[in-house]
Amino acid sequence: MKQLVTFLGLGLFLFYSSSLSGQTIDTLIRVGEHHLHFRIIKGEGTPILFEAGNGDSGEVWDSLLEPIRAKTGATLITYDRAGLGASEIDTTNIGFALEVEQLEGALKELGVEEKLFVVNHSFGAFYTTLLAYRKNFDIQGMVFIDPALPCYFTPTWSKAYQEGLSDENWAMIEEYRAGLYYVLKDLDGIAEYMLNRPLPKDIRATLIAAEEILPMVKAEELQTWKDCLKSFGKTPKHRYVLAKGAGHKVWKKNPEIVVKEITRLYKKLNRKKT
Repeated sequence: MKQLVTFLGLGLFLFYSSSLSGQTIDTLIRVGEHHLHFRIIKGEGTPILFEAGNGDSGEVWDSLLEPIRAKTGATLITYDRAGLGASEIDTTNIGFALEVEQLEGALKELGVEEKLFVVNHSFGAFYTTLLAYRKNFDIQGMVFIDPALPCYFTPTWSKAYQEGLSDENWAMIEEYRAGLYYVLKDLDGIAEYMLNRPLPKDIRATLIAAEEILPMVKAEELQTWKDCLKSFGKTPKHRYVLAKGAGHKVWKKNPEIVVKEITRLYKKLNRKKT
């Protein structure tokens, strides 16, 4: 049975439902002049926040939530960025850094006080890296899944990618993926902005790289892409894992490695805290 509870003063609209894995909450939270859609599966300990790739809503994580919940017992949080899924968008006031600020505000509205464990995919790595850099939350650990990293997604590469999109593609993206449209319009600016905002060195992190390389990576860029991802694992407190036979959305063909690495790092860090 589902129950709607409305908090007009806070701009929250909560839909509660029960399942075997615990209470699930579908929530709209007001940030500025629009609402963001969150889904929370209640648990215990440090919450796990999932950040999707460009153009994807939080639903992209659905197949992973039950096994991760079963193995960690943690509260799981997915959400749709502005203009994606069930989230609204304020086209008069949108920007990459502002989206991260609004995410922080929404998390606090949800009752996330300090600690977080973060999982990201693709361009979601830029969002969560900035979230970690700002240090408004104590991020215990992070898992990067075939991520966008500044060593490959440079301002020069990003500008070339923008220029390579046809007018027809721009029009389709604007109509069907408004959130993605505004990110791509400023892709080179975002890349420039993140050059001097690295992931804090004290955060333990695992990178899961797909064996099958993204189609957008050109043949002459292949080694740069591989070296960029591998360099992540050479940093102290970081780990590099190659997902054999998997594509960009690693969990589609190899969900076991994703669940295993998230669970491994989460339990290791929580064991240290107890």
